[in-house]
Amino acid sequence: MKMLDELFYGNISAADMKKSKKYKKACEKELEVYHKLKATLNEEQDNLLEELLNLNSDSGAICEKDFFIYGFKVGLRIGIESNKLNN
Repeated sequence: MKMLDELFYGNISAADMKKSKKYKKACEKELEVYHKLKATLNEEQDNLLEELLNLNSDSGAICEKDFFIYGFKVGLRIGIESNKLNN
């Protein structure tokens, strides 16, 4: 039950996960391209870009949450089925 205790008390967080070097490198490249693009935009284009990025971030967060819930449900189902096999 240790894992469930940790989950209940909020001690498990995806934010604590160690990010891979590949992920960090991709983020750095993304930021580099973002700054290059912003330097070429007028004010209206810049505002539209920021709005688009915010909307993309919102939809990405919703998607991540949905995937997390789905994965959790699949994990529980696997656990339930494996428990039935042992009985």
